[in-house]
Amino acid sequence: MVQAATVHGGVHVHTAVDGSRRPPMLLPAPPGRIRDRERERSLLVVVAARYLTPDRGEGRGEVGVRPDLLVISGPGGVGATALAADLAHRAVHAGSAPAGALWADLSALGKAEIAPAATGAVLAGWLRTLGAAWIPAHPGEAAAMLRSLTTDGVVAVIDRATSAAQVRALLPATGLVIVTSRHRLPELAADGAHNVELGSLPFDAGMDVAADVIGSRATADPAGLRALVAACGGLPAAIVAAASYVAARPHRPIGELAARLSRPRLRPCPPRAMAGRDDPPLSSTPEHTVTVAEEENIVNAAVDAAYSELSPQLQHAYQVLAVLPGPIFSTDAAAAALQLRDEATDSVLAHLRQAHLVQHEIGDQWRLRDPTQAARLVGQMAADEHDAVVATAARHYLMWAAGIDTAMSQRRRYAAVFTWHPERPSAVTGRQAAIAAMQPWVATLLASQAAAADAGQHYLAWQFTDVLWGYVIHRQDYATGQQVCQVALDSARRCGDVGAQARIHMLAGALARRQGHLDAALDHHAVSDELARQAGDTLSCAATREHLGATLRELGRPDEAIAVLETGLALYDASPPYPRGRALLLRQLGAALSDRGRHHEAAPHFAEAEQIFVNLGEEYPRARLALNQAEAAINRGDFDQALDRLDLAADLLPDSSAPHDGYLHCLYAKAHTGTGDTDAARRALATAEHLGAALPADHPTAHFIRSIRDDLAATGPEVNSDANPV
Repeated sequence: MVQAATVHGGVHVHTAVDGSRRPPMLLPAPPGRIRDRERERSLLVVVAARYLTPDRGEGRGEVGVRPDLLVISGPGGVGATALAADLAHRAVHAGSAPAGALWADLSALGKAEIAPAATGAVLAGWLRTLGAAWIPAHPGEAAAMLRSLTTDGVVAVIDRATSAAQVRALLPATGLVIVTSRHRLPELAADGAHNVELGSLPFDAGMDVAADVIGSRATADPAGLRALVAACGGLPAAIVAAASYVAARPHRPIGELAARLSRPRLRPCPPRAMAGRDDPPLSSTPEHTVTVAEEENIVNAAVDAAYSELSPQLQHAYQVLAVLPGPIFSTDAAAAALQLRDEATDSVLAHLRQAHLVQHEIGDQWRLRDPTQAARLVGQMAADEHDAVVATAARHYLMWAAGIDTAMSQRRRYAAVFTWHPERPSAVTGRQAAIAAMQPWVATLLASQAAAADAGQHYLAWQFTDVLWGYVIHRQDYATGQQVCQVALDSARRCGDVGAQARIHMLAGALARRQGHLDAALDHHAVSDELARQAGDTLSCAATREHLGATLRELGRPDEAIAVLETGLALYDASPPYPRGRALLLRQLGAALSDRGRHHEAAPHFAEAEQIFVNLGEEYPRARLALNQAEAAINRGDFDQALDRLDLAADLLPDSSAPHDGYLHCLYAKAHTGTGDTDAARRALATAEHLGAALPADHPTAHFIRSIRDDLAATGPEVNSDANPV
């Protein structure tokens, strides 16, 4: 009994919780099968280990001990709910829920700003389930009652939370709390949360999921199955929805149905428009009518959930980022496309990362989580805005790549981008550092070039050849060189830029020669020479003669090569000074003279070229020159001098490409053969073959390796190419 002078408010009388009640079990049925989530499940098991092992209850149910909090985050449909249910059931079966197992699906609570009141309804339901005789009206009192009823420990799942506040309002006193969310919820780190982020399902696992649903048809149409899974962005929910759609239409090929699901969203048809369609309504009630178009949007609905929750400003930002070409983009590219300062760009990326729409890779590399979804959203953007974003991205990447390229060599550059002022000057120095900086971005640069060409930005598109040329030559990445030259040449023609066409034909000819396509190289040289003369560019004419002379040498026509190279040298003499170009031509002229046995005439050309390269600090062409000098020494029988030059080439480029090193060790094999050291020759050839194993069969270095092997085969047992090279 309570006695008081004045009583304010209501008086509530209630009984204690019935201790004989069985603890509640609100968990849905466990998932039947979880595909390819071993890594994530292992992480969850490590964090929740004491709840998954029977009789290891240390800390369970102790008053004042906070619950262990796990946050499983990822884009909608990624399978977070299934993982949470799986873990919760395992904890319950291990005896970790003496006070019961709770479940709350917060997806029906609406937007975050109206969620607090709705969260109270979930809390009230939990209290009733736990046996509370009355529900406090004040949220703080209700939360306190929840804690008082869960001191023995519960397993609670808070599914599809949108904010940390929602989670905190539902935390019990002790136990294991598993939260799923489309947002990363980093604020919960202050509550001791462990965050496990789910990525897309691996493609093969997605194929297995779809095949399980579709059945034997999947085995008969693997190409259609791949197309279907590719349309789903690696999201299990989308894959299941798409596979169910296919399974319900056994008369249609899987590929045809995959194309339906991949096409842009359609507006739902009004009921009157259903007349004459093959598929009848699923219900005779108009408001429940589902049109074919709506069914085909099932996959889109699964992958669009996170996007639909963004503010209009962030939705537009995501659309802009979706236009950026290539598999990855940089923060600076995002800032340029969004026309934002660094701080604002960082904020946009942080929000989109929270929503699992973009992911950070390494360094300054970002990528879209679901490029398939992004491609559909791009179609909602006006064409002029789309092309403006493409042009901005192309200009940005051109300026960035130009800054990297200038660190590789002091070659002559034709493209205008090298005179532009970049948003942020490059801090890269040195050839190796420049190559390493460029390599991860090559695919994005090629995609930017293609996008610029498609958008009619041909003035930008052709310049990618110039900014990528240093990388192509130093890495000997000829596939990239071919691709960039093909697009650039078409764009240069559309621009009507004769000088650019001459430049690209010259580079394309050099590529063809290095790949052993000598007739194609001659064609490019001829066109380049004619166009350079039309443009009045004597330096380009001289450079073209250098490349033509090198091609004629490889065709076994040294006399013609010497004549062409001497005309090129005369052009350099009559042009503004360009020491590097002159040295490159002198290198080829010395090699051609050596081919004809005119070693005394070759020596001064080699010496002048070497001095220029030393003065310029150009290690790569100096190493190439050392190889020419070694070859010349072998031709005249001076094998010790050849070995000395080869050692210099190896010292100048200790981390060179496989074709360069393969050629180097072939020459080592020839020089050692000349000195009579057959064992050293065989070891050198074994190294060359090891390096050349990754080269195409028609690569010039591969041909050279085979010819050296044939020469050595006549001197004794064949080389064991499987032996470890020295």
